[in-house]
Amino acid sequence: MASADSESRAGIHTAEILKGSRSSSRDTSSPSPFSPVIRRWRSRESGVEGLRIVAMTMIVAYHAYCHGLVEQNIALGSSAFDLFMLSLSPLGKTGVAIFFLITAWYLCEREAPTLRSSLRKACYLELEVLTYNLILFLEYRIIMPNAPLSVDDIVGTLLPVSSNALWYAAAYMLFLLVYPFITAALRAIGPSMHVRLALVLFAIWGIAYGLTRYATWEFPTWSFIYFIYLYILLSYYRWYLREIKTSTAWLMVAAGCVILIVHIASCVIAFRYTGNRSYTNIDHLFLTGEGKLPVLLVAFGLVSLAVRCHRRIIGVNAVASAMFGVYALHESVLLRDLLWTEAFPMRQVETWRAPIAIVTAVILGIVIFGTIVDILRQLLFAMTIDKHFNTWFDAAYRWLCGCRLAQWLRASLQPVKGSWTKQKGERHE
Repeated sequence: MASADSESRAGIHTAEILKGSRSSSRDTSSPSPFSPVIRRWRSRESGVEGLRIVAMTMIVAYHAYCHGLVEQNIALGSSAFDLFMLSLSPLGKTGVAIFFLITAWYLCEREAPTLRSSLRKACYLELEVLTYNLILFLEYRIIMPNAPLSVDDIVGTLLPVSSNALWYAAAYMLFLLVYPFITAALRAIGPSMHVRLALVLFAIWGIAYGLTRYATWEFPTWSFIYFIYLYILLSYYRWYLREIKTSTAWLMVAAGCVILIVHIASCVIAFRYTGNRSYTNIDHLFLTGEGKLPVLLVAFGLVSLAVRCHRRIIGVNAVASAMFGVYALHESVLLRDLLWTEAFPMRQVETWRAPIAIVTAVILGIVIFGTIVDILRQLLFAMTIDKHFNTWFDAAYRWLCGCRLAQWLRASLQPVKGSWTKQKGERHE
């Protein structure tokens, strides 16, 4: 299990949502409405927060490859630009794994998480995404006033998480809703059954799926089941095992990187010798996918290294707190096609002077712009929604639990046959 020093700091991050901890109350009587936001920035550990920034940059870089090349059916060649874009292919899934593992690292420290606290975080997440979607929807209508809108576009704007418009947010929200029950179940079965469960899942998803291109065992597309799998593995490590050594963590990162480099290089060599462009397609780059073993080795190793750094740098923490805004802004369904097909179409960018530098600048520009916008959003929420969010949520939760339907359900679902243990004892008698 992790060291006592790191456990003592876990309360800072406990109950954090996608972009970081929100453990401090949003209902505040502080003289300055911005005080809770600044306190959150000061309380975070910059090792983890810095890794969050790196992970989001990796995700943006992957989207340049995915939306700019893969979704536009642009075949890669052998130019330096094509090889550079190909090198971005493993970054996205690695960044996603890092993001979730950072959250899960501290979520699994809670002894008895409740459905109420999970619902509170899920509702706040929905508010954040809805705010961005409405802003981006208005921006899209200004840019493209005559563009037709489908029912899916409208539903995705008004119900962003429920409609899976942002898959990570949707998957994370579903995970939040089952997280209290999964935690209680894992603690109840104890270390012996927990490790067996982890080994079975690792054999299926870590080896059979994690090292092959066969889709028999793959995760459902954009599914929270992937997060449950990671949580089961990480929680056993956090609850029952000793913290791995720094050298071991670096070895995991190095091993994952070597596997990915060899894998990508073999695809490039096969393309150059055969001329078959399919070798550089995403289907052949199967080890760069979601949940693949080298991806998880790199992600877990980096997270394990980051949690050892306990420095607090408010600038780094403030930037890291805005990473969800970067994700919501650049991954908008309405605007991402404009970004990667109109503003920066990759096949045209390749003909420009210094295309690699241009793509790198675009990636960093997206991260910087999204950071500024989300920090402004945090300050706006601090003056408005955060002041009363807990009060509103608690009132709605009490009303929901006290309504007639809830009372009828509680009465109807009361167990009438007694516990399984009691029945088993009676049968033995």
